[in-house]
Amino acid sequence: MIAVYYAKVFSPLEEGTFLQYLEKVEKRRREKLLRMKDQNSINRTLTAGCLLHAVLCKWMELRPDICIPFEIGYEKEGKPYLINKPEICFNLSHSGEYVCCAIGDVPVGVDIQKKTAVRSGIAERFFTPADNQKLSECGEKERIDLFFRMWSIKESFTKLTGKGLKQGMNSFEINWQQRKILDEGRKETLAYFMEYAYMPAYSFCVCTKEPQQDAAWEEILL
Repeated sequence: MIAVYYAKVFSPLEEGTFLQYLEKVEKRRREKLLRMKDQNSINRTLTAGCLLHAVLCKWMELRPDICIPFEIGYEKEGKPYLINKPEICFNLSHSGEYVCCAIGDVPVGVDIQKKTAVRSGIAERFFTPADNQKLSECGEKERIDLFFRMWSIKESFTKLTGKGLKQGMNSFEINWQQRKILDEGRKETLAYFMEYAYMPAYSFCVCTKEPQQDAAWEEILL
């Protein structure tokens, strides 16, 4: 089973409320928050930490109001995992006014992208010739929508593998009909993806190495 939860980023908080939320955040994120100066970054980072706590509590049927922060470890490339229950897989992403958390019993990668203007040359730099051919066949609005769909699909895959953008978005291709990620050269299936189409201003995708019938998508109020 795969579920994806998302929440709106906090507005600036009064000190007492900030400290109350901070108590739910795992150690490394909490230390990072106390060093941060940029208010927007603080809001996003705190929201992500609180969302993760809420999602893990929900998944394990724990009361979030009395549950202490979870112990989170990080793989070499930075992908987080739950130290005491590594069989529970999760991944975080944020963009614009939202943060999201995917969770499941198989490894997951998730990405959310707010749709904005696309800088010239980005698609040619990061995407495959097949991706760019597909983009060239679209009108302007459709091209922007498709660009961000491609980006969220591809980034969710690089987050699934834990390699991030170092992996290279042009090293694999999207099979749209079968919702698969394919090796760019050998065309072998590397992963499967699912998109969420009910937030028109955003592209939203979760990726797994095993096929899933669907994911459950839900907004959480923190």
